[in-house]
Amino acid sequence: MKIELKSKDGLGMLAAFAREVGSTVENGRVEVPEKFGVGYIQGFTFDNRLRMMIRNYELHQDFAISRKNQPSNMLIFNFQHIINTGKIPAGTKVQPSVQITTQGLNAELFVPKNTVQNSIAMVIDAGYLRELIGTHIDHPLVNTILENEQPLLFEEIVVAPLLKVVDEIVTANVPVLLRDFYYKLKTQELICQLLIALVSRHDKKVYGLNIADIKMLYQVKERLLENLEQAPSIAELSSFSGMSESKLKRLFNQVFGKSIFQYFQNFRMQEAARLLKEERLSVSEVGYQLGFSNLGHFAKVFEEVIGVKPKQYSKVG
Repeated sequence: MKIELKSKDGLGMLAAFAREVGSTVENGRVEVPEKFGVGYIQGFTFDNRLRMMIRNYELHQDFAISRKNQPSNMLIFNFQHIINTGKIPAGTKVQPSVQITTQGLNAELFVPKNTVQNSIAMVIDAGYLRELIGTHIDHPLVNTILENEQPLLFEEIVVAPLLKVVDEIVTANVPVLLRDFYYKLKTQELICQLLIALVSRHDKKVYGLNIADIKMLYQVKERLLENLEQAPSIAELSSFSGMSESKLKRLFNQVFGKSIFQYFQNFRMQEAARLLKEERLSVSEVGYQLGFSNLGHFAKVFEEVIGVKPKQYSKVG
């Protein structure tokens, strides 16, 4: 199934999606018929400068959206794996994250069949976002994003404050008369929480990206996380990617906000936290499972990333 989206307001997407799956648009929402899959897609267009779309579905066939003639002044914030559907298998190497993309990097979205889509995408005019946050905010990375003059992508791991807002968006029961007002405020709150994370970065210079580099960086990330017991060396990842070590390290840090080793350790500790809380494994079981021979070192790294010692964390909640 492929949708070619030429409309400049997100509602064109809803109508095209509904047509393809044999459904209708009801109050900005399309329910997926059982023969095509399960779930829904819902869109909100607050004005021509800000819109939001919630995707919470799984289709039984491949699905692609091709965006044509989209305004170059628009920024896209795509929050992924953030709606708790309970369908992501334990141990799957995904975490709630958000991608920020500037002009030129949103030509097509392809979703393989039986892929759970649980995301919230927001499209906002760069000039409008500058109005919202004020001209007194002077941060190199934020300024670069708002200038929107080159193709860029940044990804941030979604933390608790963002997940709280997402839960409020998905579970809210708001009267129809106040619905747009409520969701517009929540959209702005999500963007604000994201900017709080971005201003902690210290990128002094950013480099324009192409689609090939971005695809390879995500393949490198997958390779990096294949075995959480032992990270591959930079030399191995450089050879795998076809990039020089310096280019790989520079672009990886730019996109993901952390060095390759820092990203690996952060993800590793997030998995450790999941094993402690959800699988109810002991601290020693988790440490050894993730490749630590020294449990004292494991406890130190865990505390640096999560904020508390693993023994303490396992007792909370």
